[in-house]
Amino acid sequence: MESCYKISHSESILSSDIKLFGFLKELLLKDYKIYEMTQVGGDLIPYHAHSHEEILIIIEGGMRVIVEEDIINLKEGDMITIKSWAVHLSCFPFVEETKFYLCHPMKKKPESKSI
Repeated sequence: MESCYKISHSESILSSDIKLFGFLKELLLKDYKIYEMTQVGGDLIPYHAHSHEEILIIIEGGMRVIVEEDIINLKEGDMITIKSWAVHLSCFPFVEETKFYLCHPMKKKPESKSI
């Protein structure tokens, strides 16, 4: 099922605030929304899917993501891109608190037509 997601290690991005902010700035320039999230141990985000890709960047702590049928454990410095329409859930069984960025493209507004 790896075609539904891509994992990479973002330690180089997290190595300095300048690199992290540069990466986030690139996403913003590509019309991404970026949310800084904090989840506590034991939290669960149930199965869902959406029409856009989703990028998760783990800043502190760790989480488990199930994409389709694959179980993926992520730790600080890991980044996962989940493709559109891939069914996934997230849970936080490892630590008391996990901080991460949730990034996804903004929906395009329909162009207005002049009459």
